[in-house]
Amino acid sequence: MHLPDRLRPYPVAAFAGVTLLIWGNRVWLAWSDQDASVAGKVGSSVPITAFVVAAVVVLGLQLRGASCSRGFPTLVKAFAGGTIMYWAIRLPVIVVHGHPLPFKVVHSALAAVSAGLAVGAWRAIRGEEQASAGRPRRDRSSLQSSSAAR
Repeated sequence: MHLPDRLRPYPVAAFAGVTLLIWGNRVWLAWSDQDASVAGKVGSSVPITAFVVAAVVVLGLQLRGASCSRGFPTLVKAFAGGTIMYWAIRLPVIVVHGHPLPFKVVHSALAAVSAGLAVGAWRAIRGEEQASAGRPRRDRSSLQSSSAAR
């Protein structure tokens, strides 16, 4: 199996790759903050570690060709759901606190990109599950053709 084929479904690989880029950068930022206590740094490290580990595991499984395994869809859905839940909680906290506007804009963009990619990964996995179960996929073209037939 060639490398591009191993990264299927591509939305999952994109979600994991972008997550790794976003959160991998946060590790040194959290620990280089001189104003944060050790407890604060450890607390900041929990979501960072969770997202980095999830992204590495998902990409690792894809590169090994194990994305067809039974547990892979559950892992991706948990990863995507966790991403959406994190930003649904964290973004309002960022917006209402006294952070500067550029900080709020950057984190809003990160949240939007992360959530969008998470939804794309979830939908791709759901499509793969439906295809493997023998049910037809309901993509836009099939929806348009079925509505045009009515």
